[in-house]
Amino acid sequence: MTDEDPRRGLTLVLEAALSSAAGDYNVLTAARAAGVLTAQTGDQFFVALERLVERGRGAGVVRDDLVPDDLRRIMAMLVSVLWTMDPDEDGWKRYVALVLDGLSPAAATPLPHPAPALRRRTL
Repeated sequence: MTDEDPRRGLTLVLEAALSSAAGDYNVLTAARAAGVLTAQTGDQFFVALERLVERGRGAGVVRDDLVPDDLRRIMAMLVSVLWTMDPDEDGWKRYVALVLDGLSPAAATPLPHPAPALRRRTL
């Protein structure tokens, strides 16, 4: 079944991705150390995420000035939270909520120009 609420859909996808990363914390740590994780690793995920963001923009629940590279950097920030806490706890949900509030146009202030294009490198 498709969720008609783009914000809820975006929330579910971000939470599922972080939950999966938290569950595979040791595997991710090893893959990261081995240089296996690259910017291309999640390309399909980010294509799908961008479609959700576009739906959110159309519904007026995601700010218009978000660019695709922002999504990759936001996910990197969210995943980095996992390295700072017990991966068996869901403290990361707080940061997903904070990020989603920041993506909302309701209280948005103008952003600086987007950063240069994302460098493709091993994470």
